[in-house]
Amino acid sequence: MRRVAAILVVAALALVAVIVATAQAGTKTTTVTLAGWSAGADEDQLLQSIVNTFEKTHPGIKVDYSVINGDYTTAMTARFAAHNPPDVFYVDSSLASTWASQGVLQPLNSYIKSSKFDTSKFYPSLLGAFTVGKSIYGFPKDWSPLAMEINKGMLGAAHATVPKNWAQLRAAAQKIQAAGVLPSGAKPICLSADWARMLPFVFQNGGSLANITSPAAVAAVNFYVGLIKSGLANTPDKLGSGWCGEALGKQKAAIIFEGNWLLPFMASTYPGIQYGVFPMVSQKTGGNLAFTVSYSLAKDSKNKQAAWTLLSWLTGQKGQTLWMSKGLALPSRTDVKAIGGRKNFLIAAKYAHGWGFPHFATAYTIMNNDLSAVITGGKTVQQMLSDAAAAMKG
Repeated sequence: MRRVAAILVVAALALVAVIVATAQAGTKTTTVTLAGWSAGADEDQLLQSIVNTFEKTHPGIKVDYSVINGDYTTAMTARFAAHNPPDVFYVDSSLASTWASQGVLQPLNSYIKSSKFDTSKFYPSLLGAFTVGKSIYGFPKDWSPLAMEINKGMLGAAHATVPKNWAQLRAAAQKIQAAGVLPSGAKPICLSADWARMLPFVFQNGGSLANITSPAAVAAVNFYVGLIKSGLANTPDKLGSGWCGEALGKQKAAIIFEGNWLLPFMASTYPGIQYGVFPMVSQKTGGNLAFTVSYSLAKDSKNKQAAWTLLSWLTGQKGQTLWMSKGLALPSRTDVKAIGGRKNFLIAAKYAHGWGFPHFATAYTIMNNDLSAVITGGKTVQQMLSDAAAAMKG
């Protein structure tokens, strides 16, 4: 009997092995290519670990993740032209409308409908950055607005309060300057010659990109540039810094306007500097920018269904929760929590405009060159805004 039982057990195990082998042989594995640029080793490694988690829970899909080094836009443009783009890839909000109009992005509406993917959890302003007309061309993987960061020691020594509007910002800067708490060569405020920092002030005054030559826009630029010309602010290069975050760390400026990326930078580079993160100032209304990047699907993808499975998982609640685990960015979904200390960034979602405008690649260069010229007196504000309107028309 024992011999018969043993034979039956062996036979059963053999049958199971055959069934498993057959099942494995019948499982087709689809390879999906995923690509983006590098924002540092920590982010690259985190994304690879998330991809590994996806593969474990989706055994039929293998993900080939790669980092595109160098000029990402140029590299992707070449791959679009060769009809050989990655299946899923990063799209900066500044390029979304351009690439959508060129027909290289796959509209996602039909995939959303067939899989019943819930888009209501995304902040509307962020999802809107990747929506053209009624077509959605990507889901924001994360984002950051600007906030106001202030050296607490300098603010306290000057007996100044945290500013909430333009008049209070100027008053706080004047108090800091008069208090004698700034090192030699420092200024109360650091302001970049960059529309990615000035544009929120245009929005705060009720201005818009669609009517960039309006009195509201003119007044906003005059206030921004006026802070520099009055001696209350200066650009990073004049403060011996590469960017305003470095100026805050070196105590070359007491007040700056930067995004969530400042926090890990300060923690690792200037851990001894005591600063606070406060909401962006407002004027007639709130105004801010949403620096955001999507995961999008290539129109030329040969594996669209598998690519959609990856894309929707990465931007779904589970995938994005994993992505937020190191605090490198802010969640674009309302049902995903941010790492602590980000409250004054997250409240900007209500007033944030997706960063970008028509003909961005060429217009942005023209607009920043003109802003530098306005600061140095080489152009008038009206000339700059007229140039900006023309550049955005192409």
